[in-house]
Amino acid sequence: MILQETNIHLSKVVLLRDAFTGMPVSAGIQIHSLSGGSAEKKSGGYVLFLNVDSPEIEIEVTSPIYQYRKLSLKTDGGEEAEEILLYPSPAWPLREGHTAVRGRAKPGSVLRCYLEDARESCRLLQDYRERENKISFYLKRGTRSVFWHIRKKQEKSGEYFHMRYLEGDHEYFQLFQPLTGSWQKKDTLLFPAQESIADETGEIYLLLGKLPQEKCILQYSCRYAEQEICGEAEIFSGKENHILEE
Repeated sequence: MILQETNIHLSKVVLLRDAFTGMPVSAGIQIHSLSGGSAEKKSGGYVLFLNVDSPEIEIEVTSPIYQYRKLSLKTDGGEEAEEILLYPSPAWPLREGHTAVRGRAKPGSVLRCYLEDARESCRLLQDYRERENKISFYLKRGTRSVFWHIRKKQEKSGEYFHMRYLEGDHEYFQLFQPLTGSWQKKDTLLFPAQESIADETGEIYLLLGKLPQEKCILQYSCRYAEQEICGEAEIFSGKENHILEE
């Protein structure tokens, strides 16, 4: 896309989103290209990268309360905004009554988890067929999450997925990656989930907000390359909890 001046062209558009709240963010965030060109922040969490003359752009994101991120993305002329999730760091101000989880793992490890709480669970509205790029489920009012865990009612293990966050009432949700299995609505539950990434020192920090009760069971998966550790931990409301060590 060529902008108003003929010597300026749009190379990439990204959308910055808070991985905890699911909301677009821009305040207090520094983002720039390491591949030349320039970055221009817009409202609603959007950032335009201009005049990057390479097939890929290396992006650096820094913030006093979010984890440092460095990513390599393909330039596409701004055809579609690519979402960048920002993960709260330990510097994030923990509100009274909110709960956090800490742990240690290999740098770059991805931690995904959800609370074992039936009151937070949702149900499919239609069967999901393997490799479909949309999923249909009833989203309870007030539930806000970009990550979800889907599983059979009587099982603990299932599959995590990332969907596009939508405001308002919706029946269908766009998946960033199709699920690897099929799911039937009659015996399937969905739980709002959270994700975090171990920083360069190996520290994992995850915000959970307010828990539905004083003590909860956290189901988690920590993956590094082809290695995955799954488990559960008892966590307590309003505290910093430790769930794993490297």
